[in-house]
Amino acid sequence: MSDSVLASVTVPSLRAARGARDRLSRAGFARNSVEIDRLDDDAFAVSIATRPENHDRAERILTGSPLGNDLREAGQAAARHLQDNRPLALGLAALAGFALFGLMRRNSN
Repeated sequence: MSDSVLASVTVPSLRAARGARDRLSRAGFARNSVEIDRLDDDAFAVSIATRPENHDRAERILTGSPLGNDLREAGQAAARHLQDNRPLALGLAALAGFALFGLMRRNSN
C-alpha cells in the first residue's frame, strides 16, 4: 500500500497476539496483512498497514478487550463437547426441564 498508515499494539503473549489477529480478520481486514513480531520473551507486537480512513477502526479493534474472544472460544468448545456427547446434552436438557417445571409449580401454589 503506497498510502497506508500503521496501526499497532503490544500484547503480553502469543495467544493474545493471535486473538488480536483473529479480531481483525473477523472485522474484515485481510488476515495475511496482519504482522505478529516477537519483541522479547514476554511481549509481541501486532501491526497492520491500513488506509487512513480505516486506521481508527483498526486501532479500536487492536486495543479492544480480549474477553469477548475468550468467551466465544469457550462457547464454541462447550458446543463441540455437547455435540460430541449426546447423552450429556440430553441429560442437561432434562435437568433444565425439571428445574423449570419445579419453579412453575412452586409459583402456582
